[in-house]
Amino acid sequence: MTEHRRPTSHDVARLAGVSRSAVSRCFTPGASIADETRDKIMAAAAQLGYRANALARNLKSQQSQLVAILASRLDTPFRARQVKYLSRALIAEGFRPLLLTAERSDDLEPLLSSMLDYNLAGMIVTSDTPPAAVIEECKRLRVPLVLINRNPEPNGGDRIELDTVAAAKAAFDILHDAGARRFAVLQPEDRTYTVIGRVHAFDALVRSKGMTCHLLPCENQSYVAGRAAAQRHADTLRDCDGLFATTDLLACGALDGLRLDFGLQVPRDMRVVGFDDIEQASWAAYDLSTVRQDPERQAGIAVEVMQFRLQMPDAPTLLKHPPLEPILRGTTGKPELT
Repeated sequence: MTEHRRPTSHDVARLAGVSRSAVSRCFTPGASIADETRDKIMAAAAQLGYRANALARNLKSQQSQLVAILASRLDTPFRARQVKYLSRALIAEGFRPLLLTAERSDDLEPLLSSMLDYNLAGMIVTSDTPPAAVIEECKRLRVPLVLINRNPEPNGGDRIELDTVAAAKAAFDILHDAGARRFAVLQPEDRTYTVIGRVHAFDALVRSKGMTCHLLPCENQSYVAGRAAAQRHADTLRDCDGLFATTDLLACGALDGLRLDFGLQVPRDMRVVGFDDIEQASWAAYDLSTVRQDPERQAGIAVEVMQFRLQMPDAPTLLKHPPLEPILRGTTGKPELT
């Protein structure tokens, strides 16, 4: 029985009739090697099916193309799109994304610490804020750390952060312009930084206008939680005419609860606004007014910030607020044409 094994650089060198160091130079970007020697090595590599071990080369050198993306909630449409665009943006700039997932805060420190052994070019975190020890280690190793919509404490890392005050104002303006005057906002119990931030900012804005705002607890940020919240808070919602659902998935669940379980007419009886502008928000069944945060633009800014930090490791920490865009659809009434 013939043994099948992965070909090595030794095999390529032997077949090409060159030294192993020549093979190494051939597969090292920018290294000096004669064209004739390169051609022989590449022909031998193709014949053997050899591929250079980029990870091993990174570990031996002071340069790396690996960028760790730490994410959670990949079952949600917005986070899935966010990771997709981050990967695309990194690949377009010559980096190699490495996806890590962690659903619990306890998983973060060992996972991130282990990644620092791979001589990373950078780390982009969309999940819970890294522990202080990991932030300090990134600083010591000069590994750029970019936090997307994460709590800025403990201090460390460049931040791409939703402006929660601007987000709350955009949601309020959509509802108020549609005629809402008695407001409610869904408040998920799994308190992620920007979601709870826009809940509090919306509540404060409504009250500053001298109007009523009901904070309605819900279990999490899912469709199921949104529908359950509509059932749980039915009496309160009947006295309201404007609902900020804080995420589009919550909004879709709440819409089905309001319409199917209680027979309310949207937008006649209740105006509803979500947040994110996931694909489902534009579906005819929901036709949801929302506030768009663009994950593609967000990803581009994150990669730009990481590249800046690679070039300017000692520059002051950056804070970027990606733009927001109000999206008007049927749940607040179609805008009048002028």
